[in-house]
Amino acid sequence: MTGFTIDKLLDAIQASKGVPANERSVVSVLGALDNHSGGAGKQEVVNHIIEDFALTQRVLKLANSSMYGPFGSGAASVSAALNVLDSEALMHLVLSTNLAPEEEVLADKNLSRTLLASELARNALADRAEDASIATLMYEIGRLMTGKYMRKEADEIDALIAQGLDAQRASTQVLGMSFQDIGVELATRWNLPNYILSSIDGTGDPALVGISRFSSSASGLIQDGRMEEFSQLLLDLDVPSVDKSRLTLLVNKKFDETRFANSVPTQSPKSGPLGQLRNTMVQEKKRIIDDMAQSLLPPLVESLGASHCLLFRLTRSGEFRIRAGYGSNMEALVSKLRISATFSPTAFHLAIRNKTEIAIDDISRLKATALPANYRELLPETRKLVIIPIAKTGTSGLLYADWDTQKEMTQPMIAAMRNLRDMFVPFFP
Repeated sequence: MTGFTIDKLLDAIQASKGVPANERSVVSVLGALDNHSGGAGKQEVVNHIIEDFALTQRVLKLANSSMYGPFGSGAASVSAALNVLDSEALMHLVLSTNLAPEEEVLADKNLSRTLLASELARNALADRAEDASIATLMYEIGRLMTGKYMRKEADEIDALIAQGLDAQRASTQVLGMSFQDIGVELATRWNLPNYILSSIDGTGDPALVGISRFSSSASGLIQDGRMEEFSQLLLDLDVPSVDKSRLTLLVNKKFDETRFANSVPTQSPKSGPLGQLRNTMVQEKKRIIDDMAQSLLPPLVESLGASHCLLFRLTRSGEFRIRAGYGSNMEALVSKLRISATFSPTAFHLAIRNKTEIAIDDISRLKATALPANYRELLPETRKLVIIPIAKTGTSGLLYADWDTQKEMTQPMIAAMRNLRDMFVPFFP
């Protein structure tokens, strides 16, 4: 049954777009890529990659592939992988990764659990943050891939766990393999080095094995709100150099965030001021794009508390230019702010190529090259932005909003913007 399980899982993975990367992580990596060659720049790229499962897995897999394997010497870390992957290869990998907004990542229970476990591990072994993060991400790979690609079997496993069966035994009962066995088999098929395999099967570095198992269990307890069981788990943790006080503070914070998230009712994107605005636009049935923009963008700025709302349209030259907008300095923006037809690693091109919305809550973290030419000159006060593609087959337009304040960009707000974006779709090819 072992071979059948792995083959079935690999077929499902091959037929999919892969585990999505958090759009925030991807934008951060792109923002740091222009400094990739330098020591500080490379470390910044590494730090962003190891926060994300999809990026970490793909970088390690590529560096150990037949194309780069002879040069990678069994790259077991992202730092080692970047020694053999040039900037062009890394950029292609990042841009070809399936993206998801952060709220979608968090909504995937297995993926959010994996990322939380990795965060706990990085904080628990701060002096070995990269090793701890990778070991934990890979330790979780069997559970994560089973949950994503073998949904029926994963539900059966969850039912057994709910009845009190240990996760590994439940997995073995349903699949004929434990989650860790699956992780080892996948890592082997992907030609990952023995150093990573030993972190998964428990025969490797005791500190990394210990912190991986602890972080995996702790993240599960946090997700399930079982705070009372964490104290005993921490008491049993026997890994040198772990600051248990610091770890306890972080875990308490995560428990509080989980409780708050579960207690806040979700608002429908069709309700509230933006929902009402959409209903008005539906009733008015605008037949000209400029009329739609003139009626929609000013109240959109007011409802969002934004500085600008802009509508970009793809031109014959291949550039994206502002077709309509509302906010300050519009004359200069219309004449000078353009999204180049030549692809470059900017947040705008990322949204265009992947047809996915991009939300950046602090653009000061981005390098200048991660934004269009003249952007900082034309919008020097901007702190946050949202880019929502308008696409049927390819991306032919963008709905954009920015803020020069610390106003929080909530998910209901972005979802409502997405609904308003749909009002423009009929006007675009």
